[in-house]
Amino acid sequence: MTRAALAGISAFALAYLLAGTLQLPVLVYDPLARVASVSRTVSGVSMRYFGDLLLASIAGLAMAALALRFRPQAPMPVAAATTLSLVALDVLYYLSRLLVAA
Repeated sequence: MTRAALAGISAFALAYLLAGTLQLPVLVYDPLARVASVSRTVSGVSMRYFGDLLLASIAGLAMAALALRFRPQAPMPVAAATTLSLVALDVLYYLSRLLVAA
């Protein structure tokens, strides 16, 4: 069960990072026009956060379900280190974007 959770968190972190860096097409919401669409980039006040979050959540849940089904055999320290490394990469990437924008 713990390995499945670690696999799900790893997939979430990787999908969330790749969606932003590769500008993958995701759900984009424009609150002024009240329109949701699928797009690679945003303009004006459109937001892609919800699309990034949805994509990462689906990836994480799918990976956790697969890990429960197929029982990964990676040692716990390796699985935990991999997960924490991917989460740290997400944090560093988004902090770097925040600091550059400031």
